[in-house]
Parts: sequence; structure tokens; C-alpha cells
Amino acid sequence: MIDLIKKHRAFLSIYLVFAGIVIFLIVALGKIDAQLFVNQFHSPFFDSFFFWSTKIVEWFSVIVILGILVFKGAKYALNGLFIYASTAIITFSLKRLFFFHEQRPTSLISDLRLLPSEFELTQLSSQSFPSGHTTAAFTLFCFLTLISSNKKLGILYGLIAVLIAYSRIYLSQHFFQDILAGATIGVFATFVLYFLFEKINYGNWATRPLIRKRK
Repeated sequence: MIDLIKKHRAFLSIYLVFAGIVIFLIVALGKIDAQLFVNQFHSPFFDSFFFWSTKIVEWFSVIVILGILVFKGAKYALNGLFIYASTAIITFSLKRLFFFHEQRPTSLISDLRLLPSEFELTQLSSQSFPSGHTTAAFTLFCFLTLISSNKKLGILYGLIAVLIAYSRIYLSQHFFQDILAGATIGVFATFVLYFLFEKINYGNWATRPLIRKRK
């Protein structure tokens, strides 16, 4: 596990910086004021950018898993699917069983600036903690980091995950502590489960990509 962490410290560094900034905002401003502080920064471009950013994990994950199956092999696709499902179950369980009373920003703050009506975004009101989208984003891009031969891609993947997490704040669907919890679940669970699942021997068939690169 230590070697795995060392190899992928680029992605972890992005997560740690993100976590540090989020913790600072929560401690310095508090839950409500931190939300109001970032809510003042908006524009038509960012409205569209973060609206579509948050949609990535709603459909892009399927494409990624299929791509892994084709280009990396069934082992990586199955492991990715199991890990993605596991973190989703963890987050879903926390939302529904333990933190079902946690309200969303629009339920606690009356003067938030929201997306224009043409986006037709449904503003949720309950089960705010933790953020499922953020868990999914950090799980997906952390896993891509772990299976990538180019370790420098961890920086890019980490930044994409952070942008998706922030989209939940921009859209006033979550508070900062929600996305921090979601990111933490995604990162730690993915590392631990990847370490365990890598020990499973699926057989040679599972390690052969459907499409092989030409030498």
C-alpha cells in the first residue's frame, strides 16, 4: 500500500490541497458564510461550464468503464465497476441511514443566486451529506490514475475531480463539508479496494484488452 501511495502522490497531492482549502473555508467562515462567499462568483460562462461539469459522472462513468474493458481488459473493468459500486453504496448508505436530516443550501439559505431557469436544474433540498457526485468523481478519476501507465496524468485527473466537486457548490446543491466527505470517501476507498482487488486472479483472459496497441 505504501508503494501504491508513493507512485500516485500526484493525484493525492491535488486531493490534499483541495481538502486543505475546503477545511480552511469551513473553519474560517463557517458552513453558511462559506457557501455565500463562493456564491457571489458567477457568470453565464461558469453557469454552463459547471452545469455540464456536474453531469460528467452521471453518464461519463459508463463510457469510461467500457473504454477500460476495450483497451485495458476485463480485470480492470470489473475492478473499476466493483470499486465504483462500493463507494456509491457507502455514500448512499450514509445519506439515507445516518445523515438523512442534513439539508441542502437552498433549504437553509434564502438569498442564494441560482442557475437561470432555462437550465431546468432541480434544486434538491435534503440528504446533503455526503456528496454523491463528488464521491463518484473522485472514485472514477482516482481509479483512472491507478491504472494509468503515465503517472503525471494524476494531476490532470485530480483537477477534473476537483472541478466536478466544486460544481456541486457552484450549483448550490451541496455545502463544502459535503464535497469534502465525498472526495475523502472516493479517494480512500478507491485506494484500499484497488489494493485488495489487485490480488484477485481472474486468469489470463481478463488481462487481455479487446483492442491491442500496435507495436
